[in-house]
Amino acid sequence: MEKNENRGTNRNGRRFDEEFKRDAVAILKSGERSAQQLSQELGVSVWSLKRWSKEFSIGGQRGPGALRLSEPASALEMARLRRELEFVTRQRDILKKALGILGQDPWNSSK
Repeated sequence: MEKNENRGTNRNGRRFDEEFKRDAVAILKSGERSAQQLSQELGVSVWSLKRWSKEFSIGGQRGPGALRLSEPASALEMARLRRELEFVTRQRDILKKALGILGQDPWNSSK
């Protein structure tokens, strides 16, 4: 996925998915618990909670992977996404060809 392996991990090396982060931010914003209490319960740092809160409050509550229209995508990010799309497209094409070859009748060489 991302080339930066440290991004999205806490000090113990655990990764949290977007849904977990959004739920944690929702609990934090509801005022049910303080940031300190919630961080202890979830096993994350207070700084992570604050960063997630900032991250998800900019774009509002949207679905996973949704583009935030209020934030313009950087040229570097667009280039990275284009490269990734080209790579995935090549992989798909190779797999299609391989499936076609493997699906041929080995006794019929006319194909």
